[in-house]
Amino acid sequence: MHGPDFPRPDPAILDVLRRASTATITTIFRRRGIRNIWMPIKPLFPGMRTVGPALTIRSVPGRDDLQSIAYEPGTPFPGHPDDAIDAVRPGDVVVLDGRGATDEGLFGDLLTQRIKEMGAAGLVCDMAVRDGPHMAEKNLPIFCLGTASPGGTVFNVDYNVPIGCAGVLVCPGDLIVGDDDGVVVVPQGLAREVAAELLLREDKDEFVRLKLAEGASLRGLYPMGPEWEAKFQEWRRQRRPS
Repeated sequence: MHGPDFPRPDPAILDVLRRASTATITTIFRRRGIRNIWMPIKPLFPGMRTVGPALTIRSVPGRDDLQSIAYEPGTPFPGHPDDAIDAVRPGDVVVLDGRGATDEGLFGDLLTQRIKEMGAAGLVCDMAVRDGPHMAEKNLPIFCLGTASPGGTVFNVDYNVPIGCAGVLVCPGDLIVGDDDGVVVVPQGLAREVAAELLLREDKDEFVRLKLAEGASLRGLYPMGPEWEAKFQEWRRQRRPS
């Protein structure tokens, strides 16, 4: 079973999000009163970053009496998310609802290799992964709940449907941003507004750095008061004429 394919985002929006930290993005959302968009899922190896639209996979608990058909063609209880993996398009971030399991891993050496070959920009997994010694060589950003030896027992029953991952709703096509602080979900419908606000913050930070280099005091400049705000807006108009 699966939902419809989703439109991929404007590459210009992705370029802006690639320059932003998850800390900055969560600050923007908090100012909008939106809090439940951050997942405490860390990269498998420090320094990993990922940005891209979410291709979601929904799993359910496995059951021993059905394991015998988990790898049969057309099974309603697939042990591997083969159809979902085949649907990955370059730049997608695969997001798995792994039910918070830390004692097993669905994605290991071979499944991870397959999504990399399909062009995935990353893997976010509310679950452990396995084959840890092979993951570093994949050169693919992986965000997960650590590593485990046993293979996954879950059934991967849906893809491209809304899922819960680490307590956060993820819809197909939502933008995923991951860094050392965790993973943020940028709702698809808000992505352009968030990108515009990120550009504003970039410009404001650059303006403050310039003024500090000229010897200006922090007072009224950071945080920015009305007088400096007017000067900043004029500087920005000259820098980015409409």
